[in-house]
Amino acid sequence: MKATRLVNARSAVHGDRGAASHGDRGAASHGDRGAAMILVMAWSMLLLLLALVVTRAAIGQILPSDRSERSYEALAAAEAGIDDYRARLLAQPSYFRESDPTNLSLTGWAQVPGGASAGEFTVAVDSSTAGSEGVIRLYSTGRSGNMTRTLEAVLSKRSTLDYVYMSDIETPSPMLPGAYSTAPIAGAVGGQPTSQGVASSLCSRYWYEQGAISPTVQGNQRNLNFCQWAGIYSNERIVGKLHTNDVWRLDNVNLSGALDAGAISSACRSAADGLLPGEVGCSENRRFISTAESGITSNNGANAVWPPASTPTYQGDAFRPASSGDATQRNPRYEPVLELPQSPALLKKRASSNGCVFTGPTRIRFSVETGVGYMYVTSPDTLVTATACGGTTLKSSTSAPATQVTKKIALNGFTDLVVYIQNVPRPGQADDADNDYDVNNRWTAGTEPTCKAKTTKIYPYLIPNDTVDRALFNSGSTYKGFPSEQADPASPWYANNCGSGDLYVQGPYKGNLTIATQSNIVLTSSVTDSTSTGTSGQPAASSTSALGLVSEKFTYAYRPTKADRTWVGDWKSANAVDPKYNFALLAVDECFAAQDPYYSPRQGNIYLWGSLAQKYRCVVGSTGGYYKQYAFDSRLMSLHPPYMLELSTEPWEVERYSELTPVTQGVGSTAWPLVTARDGVVTVQNAVVQSGAATVAVVGTTATVAATSAGQVVVSYEVVSASTVETRHLVVTVE
Repeated sequence: MKATRLVNARSAVHGDRGAASHGDRGAASHGDRGAAMILVMAWSMLLLLLALVVTRAAIGQILPSDRSERSYEALAAAEAGIDDYRARLLAQPSYFRESDPTNLSLTGWAQVPGGASAGEFTVAVDSSTAGSEGVIRLYSTGRSGNMTRTLEAVLSKRSTLDYVYMSDIETPSPMLPGAYSTAPIAGAVGGQPTSQGVASSLCSRYWYEQGAISPTVQGNQRNLNFCQWAGIYSNERIVGKLHTNDVWRLDNVNLSGALDAGAISSACRSAADGLLPGEVGCSENRRFISTAESGITSNNGANAVWPPASTPTYQGDAFRPASSGDATQRNPRYEPVLELPQSPALLKKRASSNGCVFTGPTRIRFSVETGVGYMYVTSPDTLVTATACGGTTLKSSTSAPATQVTKKIALNGFTDLVVYIQNVPRPGQADDADNDYDVNNRWTAGTEPTCKAKTTKIYPYLIPNDTVDRALFNSGSTYKGFPSEQADPASPWYANNCGSGDLYVQGPYKGNLTIATQSNIVLTSSVTDSTSTGTSGQPAASSTSALGLVSEKFTYAYRPTKADRTWVGDWKSANAVDPKYNFALLAVDECFAAQDPYYSPRQGNIYLWGSLAQKYRCVVGSTGGYYKQYAFDSRLMSLHPPYMLELSTEPWEVERYSELTPVTQGVGSTAWPLVTARDGVVTVQNAVVQSGAATVAVVGTTATVAATSAGQVVVSYEVVSASTVETRHLVVTVE
């Protein structure tokens, strides 16, 4: 039965195929189509869900990409803000001190130049330490859409204050008294009547520059056989970096005891540095001229004449220093030319606006009394100056020119003091828009007190009414003043300078100031920081005092002699022995020298802690004068004499970048903590709004910033612990 049923089942399948396939076809077709529709709909739903997932993922990728692009645009806008401000500084180095209503980024948002970006930037500037430390801080915020990014850029510039010693030209100034003869040349030479005139035409350029090598002939190098050379010798010690835009002349011995390793540089290029067409250049392995160089002879000594006694009168265009062998072990490295300032006119402007302007020869003696720094000022040709500097009380009577006034002026009454000593203005002289004290200090030539005869001589120009100054003189002299009444009346150092803006200065100082002169600075004895100690006069590392001296002409150590070259009888010679100097010096058109170094006596060492820069390289020691013991004052890396750095024409460069996240507040007042728990027990002081429309008030260690408009606000403040004082900044974006 079972088998049959199987057969029958099979028979139903096969034997009845036709009936089944025809009789039931309609019903089966409708059922299959319904099932297929359900399957298609299911697949469609699945594909739709998959599409939604893919779309969501794609959108998720697109949004971060857009945010990233805006973030990059905001960063680029912040960088553009820094570049824009630097460009303005390049065009005007003192731009950070000026008000510029055309610069929209300083008061709000400015569009990135060029039109290719939707970015904007706003800039805040902290220039509070530009003068004292040589640092400007820029805070530039870039914005693209709702994305912002903020950069801090610290700007600094290369200057003479980077070096213990720096010169433009390594040969004595043609105008240095005693260097070149002023006697007439028979028949003159090339239109030059004196050897000094010849030197003016031949020696005022770098050794590696083309130019005149005689009054009538051109050559490829400076004339080494006529133009004098100063040098660096093994019996000297110079600590710190040295640079010349010219070529050094070095003693042909091991100088490792005289110079620090790697400290000396020159702007004389080698082939590796890239020579200009026709440029002589230097050997990379021996970037100096030695004292033992073959092919040249020395023309050093007093009153050099043209033509030089050596033969030939020119070393020849083919001359090159030896290219191998370095006995000095101090081969200079290459550094580019550092341009010296053209004039101290900026300092004159600062002195006129908020400092002191004195007229004609002026004596300043520094003193520290009961912890306060003073300057005792004698300036008899000054008719008027700022009230805080003596007002109208300094002038002397023309009928009694030997009776002069000395004023005691406290230095702590000034901030970033600049003093300017001007030549006596003359009637008809044009009014100087940068000087409020020129027209009102005019004298007809010869009528000013300093040019009036005292007994039979006009020396001294200055006679301080100061017991301390008088004690610096020997007894027996009629007038105790400067220059010495016994000094050579024909001395080129001061014979025709009775109306010149010369400064006679000495003493210990306390405070921050820069003194600039239209003529010379005469160092009558030591000029030191009040904290200086020891044989070398090194100032204390903790001292916050700084002195800058800027002479338009010479700065020199005072060594007064009579016409017979012997020391004067009134000025004590001990005043000139081993002088100590703590200052940053710049001789704009001339150089630093010792008066009459070609004549005895030798008076020991010059001990300098500071910085010395000059147009030429003048002589401090020969038969007489001094040896050099110079050391860089490392405080100058962060403590600059007022406004002295601004004289540098070098561009402000970005020293370092960093990105920061400013705090954000609205217009109105918001409190911000200035320290963290990691600071420990500290106090906050000297909170100042350096940029932005806001005020700040500090209670404890919390600052409340009251902003009056949108933009960027920068607050500087000091955090004081038991051992340190640290300056910090709070950067606020006001929305």
